[in-house]
Amino acid sequence: MFSCQLIEELKKKNGFSKDSELVGVLPASTKSIVSELKSGKRKLTEEQALYIAKECNFSPEWVLVQLAEETAKSTEAKQVWTSLAKKLSRSAAAAVLAVVLVFCGVQSNNSGKAVFA
Repeated sequence: MFSCQLIEELKKKNGFSKDSELVGVLPASTKSIVSELKSGKRKLTEEQALYIAKECNFSPEWVLVQLAEETAKSTEAKQVWTSLAKKLSRSAAAAVLAVVLVFCGVQSNNSGKAVFA
């Protein structure tokens, strides 16, 4: 239940202990909507998911792909979204590694092998 996980992340980020505290923060929400999101009867809207992504510093692309996977109606569509989510995760990991290499630098030692600076 990806929607429920996002809600928990937003609660944690804001230091909330009760679901009802989300009503004043989460766009287009009421106590009953938050309750339905938590129980799995309802999924986040794109607007709500993007809001949580921004607040929690998550990749909006990753959040929307995960949301689409959660709301997919057919098994085939769910498999396609799952595949795309995996590809996106691998791309993000590669990007993080590239940033680390750029900022940490790579030097070669006397043996000619590359080592982190």
